[in-house]
Amino acid sequence: MEERHLEQSKIVSTAMKIQHITNLNTYVLNRNRELVYHYEMIIIPAFMPGSRRRDVLFLYDTIEQRGQLYSYINEWDLHYFGYSFFERDEVYTIIIGPYFDKTPNLFLLSKEYRLSGTQREDLRLIAVKIDVLTVDEASSYGSVLQQFINMMEQELAPVVIFSKKSSGSVLNQEDHLNVDEEAEIVKLRYKTEKNFMHAVECGDKKTALALINSQNMLFSFSERFPNQPLQRLKNVAIILNTLLRMAARNSHVPAIMIHRISEKFAYDIVKANQVETLQQLEDRMIEEYCDLVISNSLSKYTYMTQQVIEYIHSFYNQPIIKEELAAKLSIHPSHLSRKFKEETKMTLTAYQQMLRINQAKHLLKTENLTVEEIAWTIGYEDPSYFARVFKKETGRSPSQYRDEAVE
Repeated sequence: MEERHLEQSKIVSTAMKIQHITNLNTYVLNRNRELVYHYEMIIIPAFMPGSRRRDVLFLYDTIEQRGQLYSYINEWDLHYFGYSFFERDEVYTIIIGPYFDKTPNLFLLSKEYRLSGTQREDLRLIAVKIDVLTVDEASSYGSVLQQFINMMEQELAPVVIFSKKSSGSVLNQEDHLNVDEEAEIVKLRYKTEKNFMHAVECGDKKTALALINSQNMLFSFSERFPNQPLQRLKNVAIILNTLLRMAARNSHVPAIMIHRISEKFAYDIVKANQVETLQQLEDRMIEEYCDLVISNSLSKYTYMTQQVIEYIHSFYNQPIIKEELAAKLSIHPSHLSRKFKEETKMTLTAYQQMLRINQAKHLLKTENLTVEEIAWTIGYEDPSYFARVFKKETGRSPSQYRDEAVE
């Protein structure tokens, strides 16, 4: 039993090295289809093939020959590598992936599989996170996988060489705070946090940045990670993302919008590997959350209108049937329309169209999509009709708007 435990420890340790080298999801399974180790940065959404590790288990079941590298490509062009080997009469399989070999056409995938608006947005977000590997990069990762046994058996410790210290160097010594001083700092932290949350809830970017920025040692928590600046900043960024998410929700920003920005930054935090990158990320998080609050706060509306706006944000690119929406809220359709227009100064249709046009502007400026693809993505089946609506609302055609944005 002890030998088996030591054997699995070596396998897990080597799998972790593979994960660090490839930066891909990594799985190790035994002969009973049980996970010995897994690390997942990418979680495949339920509407995509391969979710719930189906691709991983399919590749595991398909592998027949030990010591042979296998490559699996699913119907959405997600790629995986698999490799099985014997270790002390036990069979283990390591699988890494997913990755793309080319940038996917999200428009065609969304259209072919008739994805809803929320699913299209989730697909866009997950596709950005999945690495696109060149043929050489993929080949290198496959080669590394085939060296699994050698990597496991050849655990070599490097010879460490230190440079000579110059004479007269002085070691820095941290002052130890007494209990009273530490208590005062904790109180100040909570006060600053409260003021910071209020600033974000008001969309006050300037004050929020002044209270908590990348150089603010009050929230650095350096004593927890004295020799790990990268880990310290990652933990600070995670805490900051949580505070910002709570502040945005307190301002009644639609939940779907908070989820998307929070997920985006959570992924950026995990991927960051430089102190400077994380410092810049913290300030960008504050700015973007404040912008989100300014643009989408619903606190001035009644509960009914807040619910309607949340619904339209989630399904802006799908037909909205007033009677069905009213039934969901247990109110009369006429009352819904009247109250919504009274509070927002817009009809349901006009509000939905505003969201669609705003999203079209964003896609025209940031994505390399055709006008037809953008029209379909935001809910217009007829690209010509979309172009007419866009020009009526902005005074420019979609192509003109994109050209001016590039300039």
